[in-house]
Amino acid sequence: MQTYKKAIIALDGNSSKITNKSILINTRYALTSLGIPFEVYKPHTEGFKKLQEDMNQEDTLYILNDSLQYHLCEKQNILISRSAPWVQATPKPTTIGIFTQEMIGHDASQMIACIAKNASVRQHYDLNRATTYILVNDYQVNETHTLGRYGLAAYSWSKLSTMDIHASVLLHQTQEWPKVNEMLLEGIQCFSHPDDLLIIMNRDICLVPEATGIIRTHMDTNNLDACYAKRVDIHTDGLLSFDNIRNAPEYEGIDLFVFRPNAKSISELINVPLLLGRAAWDNYWADRIKNKLPYNVCYHIPHDSLWMSDSGKDGNKENMLAISMHSTEDGLGIEHYEGYYKDVK
Repeated sequence: MQTYKKAIIALDGNSSKITNKSILINTRYALTSLGIPFEVYKPHTEGFKKLQEDMNQEDTLYILNDSLQYHLCEKQNILISRSAPWVQATPKPTTIGIFTQEMIGHDASQMIACIAKNASVRQHYDLNRATTYILVNDYQVNETHTLGRYGLAAYSWSKLSTMDIHASVLLHQTQEWPKVNEMLLEGIQCFSHPDDLLIIMNRDICLVPEATGIIRTHMDTNNLDACYAKRVDIHTDGLLSFDNIRNAPEYEGIDLFVFRPNAKSISELINVPLLLGRAAWDNYWADRIKNKLPYNVCYHIPHDSLWMSDSGKDGNKENMLAISMHSTEDGLGIEHYEGYYKDVK
């Protein structure tokens, strides 16, 4: 691990000043746990040159918001940004971590990990040209409760699009029950830029408005080409934010997968025909991707699961057969779930 003589925390600024006390508390905790002395930088009127010198001291780690201090700093730094991707600052080669304010306000562990790793974050090509594609299935249903869940989910994506103006919702239409490999094949054909993201999820999954900002910054910090997220099951009549679900327990299943154009797992997953909403497809995908998003960004109104019913048994068996034909492993991998083996062998 890189050794630092000290760290400087500077979270002031006219446009993006951070006043959330939990962010400062968690930042202090991260530095203290690694034995790095720190000081909280105080604004002064001693001039631009003094500010530039202060932001470029030797053997110093800087934790900065998107401010003049960050743009002057050429030393190792961690950037704390806003959730809207289109207003996030471009990371530098000296940036070793990017976090939204919600991420640091929630937990210090990821900051500790990135300081210990001390590696440059993924560099953007041109984030203003990038699109986040949200691809969901669109098969016809008649049940009122299902239509209600679909409506709430669509409303949440609309709310997200006000935070991420480069988000685009795509509907995968099919006459038969959707297969996730076909959804993936359709989604990757939309890629036109190295900074694009493809999010694949079920039709009734809601996203918090901060979701794409959190996903992008986490993937950038850890240089990930793919990841997955578990959902939160919660009864609600309205939209929820990250703060509403950040500490909620995760549901066992997995409902959100994210890919960059260069994701190595794509070439394998598009060749395994698995039915959406039937047993084990999500565990199989998670095992190939291996990177779990450590933040709650999606939620879902609980209901009876079709894969557990008599009508879902044939689809369950079809998925398990396809997995057995494409895998030599005995289990389903890192997200193994015993419930998937019930009545599907």
